[in-house]
Amino acid sequence: MSQQKGIQDKKDFKNKVAAINGSATGIGRAFAEEAAKRGMRLALIDINTEGLEETKAICEKAGAPKVVTIKTDVTKYEEVRFSILRVMQEYGQLDLMFANAGIATAGWVYNHPPQDWAWAMNTNVLGLTYYVHEVLPIFKQQGTPCHFLFTASIAGLITGLRYNTAYLASKHAAVCIAEAVRDLAENDPDYSMMGVSVFCPEYVHTNIHNSEDHRPADYSVPCDPFYATDSYWDYRRLFDSNITVKGMNPAFVGPYLFEAVEENHMYKVPHMHTHEQIRARHRRIESDLEREEALHEKYAPLQKY
Repeated sequence: MSQQKGIQDKKDFKNKVAAINGSATGIGRAFAEEAAKRGMRLALIDINTEGLEETKAICEKAGAPKVVTIKTDVTKYEEVRFSILRVMQEYGQLDLMFANAGIATAGWVYNHPPQDWAWAMNTNVLGLTYYVHEVLPIFKQQGTPCHFLFTASIAGLITGLRYNTAYLASKHAAVCIAEAVRDLAENDPDYSMMGVSVFCPEYVHTNIHNSEDHRPADYSVPCDPFYATDSYWDYRRLFDSNITVKGMNPAFVGPYLFEAVEENHMYKVPHMHTHEQIRARHRRIESDLEREEALHEKYAPLQKY
């Protein structure tokens, strides 16, 4: 897709409409504040109502001409559908969708309980697909410059790891969804005005290490003995430290991601030391492809009827 598609100039953002889920704290809040500075009208979406009101106040102070807040549990399709209906009721248009809401679990590939797998997948994967389902028809009907921005994680680009595997698997799926929407934009004339980007950071100083504060009841099994194990709490403490001590200041997020929108830049990977991890994964895949090619003559006759 041409780099000239989508919302391009800073001057174009004034009075455009952005819907931002996961906007009560962290990355979503930082992006919302930047959008407010650019004169956008905002729909702030999150399960955390107290945080939403704090973000709303920040955005109004930063210059947003209008801000609405919409409490939404993104694991529930009907709530997602309502959130977009509310956006259209309030504004009559939608120009930028930032699907950013996400949670993090704790544990290892051998001990993630089923409810944690469900919580991670239903938030980090289905929560994206529900917004894709609701927003793409609006973008198509409008036929005007627009942008779909996703938050995934570096976890979606590097090799699978033995720890926090539910989170990593969900983020690989998130990248896949973003790539599917990008492919649509590049190949379907009905979406030729849409830009697409996916944000893949490592640690950013957000509130994701406190995901448990807003775990929906559907995924809560407090009596599960897993939550009393050293394995669980050691990982919780490690993740907390990585976020609060190593995490980037989220202040960079707004300008950084708006540049992606302006340039229609797909993969946004701000942690430079992770780039070699991505390349190393690709080298491992390519090495096995070479082995497969060497074996091709041996097995090709057996693959035919």
